[in-house]
Amino acid sequence: MMDPMDDGDHPQGDFDGSGNASWGEADWAGYLQRNDLEVGRFLSYYTEVKDLPDRLDVSARRMGWENADWAPGDGPEEVNDAEDEGPDLPYCIHQHPVYVVARALSLQLTHSFQRLCVAAGPQITAVDAADIMLSFWDAQHQMIMAINATDTGDLPLALVHMKRALAAINYSIGLTAGIPSGARLSAAEAAQDIESTLFDLREVCLRVMADCRWDGKKK
Repeated sequence: MMDPMDDGDHPQGDFDGSGNASWGEADWAGYLQRNDLEVGRFLSYYTEVKDLPDRLDVSARRMGWENADWAPGDGPEEVNDAEDEGPDLPYCIHQHPVYVVARALSLQLTHSFQRLCVAAGPQITAVDAADIMLSFWDAQHQMIMAINATDTGDLPLALVHMKRALAAINYSIGLTAGIPSGARLSAAEAAQDIESTLFDLREVCLRVMADCRWDGKKK
């Protein structure tokens, strides 16, 4: 994780929240579209190696990230678009590797659960499906809030959000484990993808928490 610098009572991260004043709506729209492509790129790598035990690290290496230190300022491999070269490209949490991973794995969860629901039909009730999707959303939300906290240098807040993310992930694991066996067997691959993806999200949370605690001790 990042090594935030303190300035008295005002912690500073790599991103000061000011963005790029010269950018208009079209610039930001293009920026987010490129970020969506990066999320999709990670997801394609992750899907390709999903049967490997170290799939997170393999996917991270393919993205050009350091496995042991997914720092907020470290984006994917060098961008080749000419418009992205130069000092005017802003930094925000969308470039944070953990943001990309959280978004990608959340999409993986959603798509896998949709496949499971289609195959299972009425074996999964609407209430159960809503509860599961809400737990997926909460995990992603808490992880993104934690990433934002690391960028502002508030590591204790990041830890609290990551603990909430872990709670949401554990709740999701419990809910999906309660899906009827018949429904799980109707889409066994999707059910397995949900389980492994949830545990990978849990692993990401634990790594970020460990980095936050390590950086906090160094201060």
